[in-house]
Amino acid sequence: MENNDIHDVTVIGAGPAGLSVAYELVNAGIKPFVVERTAVVGDVWRNHYDGVRLNSGRYFSALSGSKFPLSAGSWPSREEVVRLLETFPTRGGFTVHTDIDIDKVSYDRQRDIWLITSTEGKHFESRAVVMAIGGCRIPVIPNWEGVETFSGEILHSSKFKNAQAFSGKHILVVGSGNSAAEIASKLTDHASSVTVSVRTAPHILPKSIYGIPLIGIGVWTRSWPTAWVDGLLRFLQHSMIGDLSAHGLPYPDLPLSKQYAINNVVPILYRPFVDDVRAGRIKIVGPIQKITGKSVHVLRHIHTSPTEENDLVALEPDVIIAGTGFRTGISKLVQVPGIADKDDRSVIAGDQEFKDAPRLYFIGQINPLSGLLREIRLEAGRIVQKIKHQL
Repeated sequence: MENNDIHDVTVIGAGPAGLSVAYELVNAGIKPFVVERTAVVGDVWRNHYDGVRLNSGRYFSALSGSKFPLSAGSWPSREEVVRLLETFPTRGGFTVHTDIDIDKVSYDRQRDIWLITSTEGKHFESRAVVMAIGGCRIPVIPNWEGVETFSGEILHSSKFKNAQAFSGKHILVVGSGNSAAEIASKLTDHASSVTVSVRTAPHILPKSIYGIPLIGIGVWTRSWPTAWVDGLLRFLQHSMIGDLSAHGLPYPDLPLSKQYAINNVVPILYRPFVDDVRAGRIKIVGPIQKITGKSVHVLRHIHTSPTEENDLVALEPDVIIAGTGFRTGISKLVQVPGIADKDDRSVIAGDQEFKDAPRLYFIGQINPLSGLLREIRLEAGRIVQKIKHQL
């Protein structure tokens, strides 16, 4: 697969973002060189857990040249997403080179060329590079005190496939994102008990409002002042979700815009989670403090001070499922000082450029209220127009 020619544009990643960019490049008359680290296009979505659906709805999830058919329903399933992705190259007229995991991207200033190296030592050169690696590249499991002593099983939420595999077990789910919430709810039908450990009270919003996906509200309010949007979302949470304080989930201290800026976690849009918490099928506790053998010591409440030892509760789960997010790995992958912030997120997005990295672009790193897939489609068009002008 090694190619000594200099490619015009290399697209790293063949998920929704990379495929959209490749499609737009072909339409602009530019032949992209697309690499993907998995074995088959669509594998990331193919390996999601059973029953997962798009929260953004069919209409607002269209990608470049690719709309979901009416038969996909209001909320396309995992299978519908896979079908759309795996047919993208054929429909778009480009090739994806799979099983190529990129290890390093660096800029040769003297030659004004990007150098790309795979983990297997293959080398590629390109005039422009589009990083379509997504924000869920490297699963993160916290290094809890005593984690090495835990006698049960620990797995990241990205490895969760279905709830039936945990039948009869006591499960501790850690995290307050959509994946953690959905997994916890699915487990209630099979596990002996389900407890969710939460560090920061999450924003919880309805997936749709009178049939309109919340994403549609996000599109409508995109140009509003941030304070207005935060106020609207606060009203929706209070009026349509309600107060869960009595069940361990108080309203968040910070407005959604500020909380997202800190932890990059989008609001929970899975209503069954709310119903399960209210019904007592899911118990909420605070963050993990330490692990000793089979015991996991957590704070009784989310906002309890860690110094109050009397508020520690010892749980004995069989399994810990860590819905604790991902790292992008950008700071190690892209050899450009300053390209990533302290949280390993790219400091540029869309058609923005970094001063020491000409013709390097990132797509799919921003997940606004108006929808990740919609943002990807818009970013792909802007990036390709800029590359076309530059080349």
